[in-house]
Amino acid sequence: MTVKFATNDKIAETSSKGNQEKWRDNGRWYKLDQFGYEALAETVISRLLERSSIETETPFRFVRYQMERMNVHGRERNGCSSADFLLPGESIITLAHLFKRFDQSLKEKLTRLPSDKQRIAYLANAAAELTSLSAFPQYLTMLFEVDGLFLNDDRHLNNIAVLEKNGRYDYCPIFDNGAGLLSNTQMAPMDIEPAALVRSAKARPFQTTFNRQIIHARNLFGPQLRMPKLTESDIIEELHEPLQYYAERDRGIITDRVCQTILLRQKQQSQE
Repeated sequence: MTVKFATNDKIAETSSKGNQEKWRDNGRWYKLDQFGYEALAETVISRLLERSSIETETPFRFVRYQMERMNVHGRERNGCSSADFLLPGESIITLAHLFKRFDQSLKEKLTRLPSDKQRIAYLANAAAELTSLSAFPQYLTMLFEVDGLFLNDDRHLNNIAVLEKNGRYDYCPIFDNGAGLLSNTQMAPMDIEPAALVRSAKARPFQTTFNRQIIHARNLFGPQLRMPKLTESDIIEELHEPLQYYAERDRGIITDRVCQTILLRQKQQSQE
């Protein structure tokens, strides 16, 4: 089934990569592919996270995505959707906005700190103090671990958030992983070997390597994400249905990029 949307229904979400069109309709959020195959990345990552310990061993949650074909402004487009996880009266507050509420410039403070480890410690502990979410350091560590495994390089300070309702805070489900798996084919062209792209990727929000960011967080707050070792067959199984939304000529290339990214990142993280 094709979901139809019109221009006046859209919400443009601004990120470090640009504006992405989103729609809210009948209790679901829909968003379009922007620079490549972001919808596939969101869907596959959420399916692989089903194998993790996030919701069975921690107080945290993650968002489930599914592929969608959408008719937008009269054009057929690929995208994905997820259930609206906000309760009535609840809103998403980014860390950048949260610190502004308390007259603190997060970016300036982080810039003044001399090391990535100190920046991570400050971000985690200060957010925990402002929100009274005592496990926020563990939440942030898990977020970095998920980003590292799937090479999500867009976890900027407006892409880390908490939920707020009537002055009380809660952990935001892990979402917005569409920048992972080399999905931005403008920044990560499909004619470049995936391994080279993985090696050159930088983790946000600190513009360091993914492994260094994860190591610092784990040394401070302990490992959080438990995931069984993924095989190529596991990944291909979750890719099968999402791939059908893309041109047949691209499916083999996307499969190779996604498999190489996850298997290489999994190996790199296990060696640390």
